[in-house]
Amino acid sequence: MLAFIRNHKIKIILWMLVLLYIGYFSYFTILRYRTLYSSYFDLGIMHQTVYNTYQSIKKLDISRFLELTNPYGSDQIKRMAIHNDILLAFLAPFYFIYSGPETLLVIQTIILALGAFAVFKITKKVFEKEKRSDFIGLVFAIAYLLYFPMQRANIFEFHAVALATTTLLFMFYFWLVKKYKWSFLFFILSIISKEQVALTTLFFGMYILYRNRKNRDNNRYSFTIIFSSIIWFAVSMLIIIPYFRGGNHFALNYYADFWKSLFHIDSLRYLFFLLGPLGFLSLLSPLHFLIALPELGINLLSNNWNMRNIIYHYTSVIQPFVFISAIYGLKKINTKYLIVMAMVIFGSSLLFSYFIGPLPYSRARDVHPFLYPQKERTDAAFWKNLLKNKQLKISVTGHMAPLFASRRYFYNFSQDYYLADYVVLNVDEIYNYPEKDALIPVYERLQKDKRFKFIYKNENLEVYKKI
Repeated sequence: MLAFIRNHKIKIILWMLVLLYIGYFSYFTILRYRTLYSSYFDLGIMHQTVYNTYQSIKKLDISRFLELTNPYGSDQIKRMAIHNDILLAFLAPFYFIYSGPETLLVIQTIILALGAFAVFKITKKVFEKEKRSDFIGLVFAIAYLLYFPMQRANIFEFHAVALATTTLLFMFYFWLVKKYKWSFLFFILSIISKEQVALTTLFFGMYILYRNRKNRDNNRYSFTIIFSSIIWFAVSMLIIIPYFRGGNHFALNYYADFWKSLFHIDSLRYLFFLLGPLGFLSLLSPLHFLIALPELGINLLSNNWNMRNIIYHYTSVIQPFVFISAIYGLKKINTKYLIVMAMVIFGSSLLFSYFIGPLPYSRARDVHPFLYPQKERTDAAFWKNLLKNKQLKISVTGHMAPLFASRRYFYNFSQDYYLADYVVLNVDEIYNYPEKDALIPVYERLQKDKRFKFIYKNENLEVYKKI
């Protein structure tokens, strides 16, 4: 009876922590968007895609399904021309509740938070013979909610692949408890979050094939995962993306001279930040960690340094196996040290959260939306409402883009601005951001363009209307 009460209290604590995470990060990401710290890359892009899909369902217009305006041009394209993350289409029905970017931000936060339950359940299953399995599970779940790479992926815009952190965890859990239909469902949700996730699920299938090597009668599920992963990845890379793009995947250009990218100090720093929050316990169970080897290779061999930057979404597919391998790593330690090691995990999580995490108590805290909201936010919100007619074509600079992307035709400010009915600019972005060399000449051309009339200015915000 006492054990039941104790376990019940642990579950209440876990629920409270999950709800606290959902409350804070939902509020923070929405505030970040409304104070103009989000951007066209990628919240604006993702929102326009899901918004058009929502309109496609609502108006039975198949042409708008997974459609967006080309981020690097002016034509209308399908999302699959960039990434095969068709999970986005399954989020569109939620826009019937509210059709703004806030919906994506809240969905992302909720799904990531629910991953704590998967971590808890996996830990309980692995330590099912231990009386303290609930306690150990709670420690890992807290470590998950404190895991700063996951938190930073959560606040960096929205990406369908970020949801794979949770879906992959549940895929592994349901396989572990032999509920293969549920595991396969989460496998499907994982691979449709981005095309390369199928490489990691392929390694998962190979892992369970290896685990079942002495009992070949149970290989049906592993072969299903392996062949489904191979087929989905091949179809994505060789058929779907080339068909909609009219050429090969854009990211293939990232892998010239890949050895120079691998043997770089940033690669070691990247691994340190991935594994450190769990006290490097993942290294004690390398077989589980190496399920994520394809995603690790994609990031470590790329000449795009952002893919080794811990603040973005590129860790999302790796994170589940950092935790799974750490759980199995702890299992290999003598049972009399379990509580001590659990405290080490908790301490490591707090330490990394304090030094590198985004929470308000951290030394690297992200509090700009609270303390330094962009002064253009009020004018931007005013013009968003004034130009709410979805038939209008709008061109906007990056950080205001998510506010205006609820329309079929939307143009990130570029040389194609002339296609828009209105141009809304933050001049500070034009002159002080990395793209300034390309944008300043375009801005100066707009100022002289007789097709447009200058109709509003307040500090850095300017509005132009096509005559």
